[in-house]
Amino acid sequence: MDYYELKSELAKVIPRRTQLELGVFGKGAVKEKGRKSNYYQFDLERQEMLKNERLLNTKEMNSFVEISLRASACPMPFNVDVYDGLTCHFGCRYCYANLFRRTLYTSFFDNSKSMGLRHCNVDYYKCELDKLLLKRGQPPEGSDIQRSVCKSVPLRFGIRFEDFLPIEGKKKISLRLLQYLAENDYPVMINTKSDLVARDDYLKALTDNQGGAAVHVTLISSNNTILKKLEPGAPSYERRLECIRALSGAGIRAVARIEPFSAFINDEKEDVDKYIDDLLNAGCSHITFDTYHVSANSAGIRRSYYEQGYDFQRMWLATTDSQPIGSLLLGKYMDLFRAKGISASTFDLGNVTTNDNTICCETDGWFNAESINHGAIVTAIQYVKSQDGTSVRWKDYHDWVEKHGGFLSDSLKEDVHKLWNCTGNRMFGMDWAAHIEPIGYNGDFIYKYNPDYDYRQKILEGIL
Repeated sequence: MDYYELKSELAKVIPRRTQLELGVFGKGAVKEKGRKSNYYQFDLERQEMLKNERLLNTKEMNSFVEISLRASACPMPFNVDVYDGLTCHFGCRYCYANLFRRTLYTSFFDNSKSMGLRHCNVDYYKCELDKLLLKRGQPPEGSDIQRSVCKSVPLRFGIRFEDFLPIEGKKKISLRLLQYLAENDYPVMINTKSDLVARDDYLKALTDNQGGAAVHVTLISSNNTILKKLEPGAPSYERRLECIRALSGAGIRAVARIEPFSAFINDEKEDVDKYIDDLLNAGCSHITFDTYHVSANSAGIRRSYYEQGYDFQRMWLATTDSQPIGSLLLGKYMDLFRAKGISASTFDLGNVTTNDNTICCETDGWFNAESINHGAIVTAIQYVKSQDGTSVRWKDYHDWVEKHGGFLSDSLKEDVHKLWNCTGNRMFGMDWAAHIEPIGYNGDFIYKYNPDYDYRQKILEGIL
């Protein structure tokens, strides 16, 4: 079955909601917990009542570059936060990062609601990066961050927040950091919905970077009605498409991104056909995908979909709640793009063995091949596949990682080892990967690549 045939079959077993819920408009998608106000405690040493407050720096971020919490699965886990706030001004209805930030800040700080939009101190970042860059190119050692710099793992912008909002065009905080990285030939990768990165000064900072620069432009549909409802503050389809065209024309790796992939919402054939043709005409031949993350299953996000007239429940059941079925459906969806000559990859583990790039960010050949986190489940799956049906033990994979710079930390190695044995974080175990067949156990699972082994297909047959 092709994508539309499979979708039609699933539509028979995944019912629509007969009536979409009407939420209270204007009510936030995230329930804020809040802290007690005017709370005092008696200080025994001072023998007086003191106001108990925990205050957040509302003007400047104190955080620095970090290794992603998903590093045990991700080949590109080196992130930087430039901007931050309770919510992003693009206001995407599906954003679960808003859930994280608002819950975190309003639970632990008394003044979080007065924070507004804040940004990092670039001078501080530069100073800290100067220290890390001293060991660049040396055998990886030290902290996971230092080891990432030693390996020149690309620094990713825009993972937790949009770093290229309109205010950035005036403040130029992200631009200054991009210029610094270009001066040091340190590779960068950007995730954004903004077309600001196509402005001349940003293009120059990217093209000047001899370490390489890639930009993922998230564009979930060619239908502006859908975009306006689900991404009310983000640039239009046409503006983002022109951004992709400008990036490609400047020689920067431009990658379109559909995340979240939302069956029954952003997948109408007419819209998909237009999307593919427009991408090719814009000079873009790379795209990456992912389904909804399980943490997005919140009452507020559901309500925001229903208020716009979209059936969140049906999409969720098809793509995320039944992860193997969603993975199979996504793979068929990716085939629509491949049929027109667009290289397609995804972080979804079920489809990693059929990705067109070994790096799910679609950056094969763009950065130094050694400049990735080899100690991750995505690379483990690709390694087993590369052995072409030969049995692979944990020791084989472990030794291969060590030859390519090693794991970023001992704790990360332990996490990956657990995922190899299908324990630990169950969202990222080896057993999610199609065509990776467990064939034995010697204290650790032994795997081999088998193109005929696809547990997802058997689950689908059982349902249909």
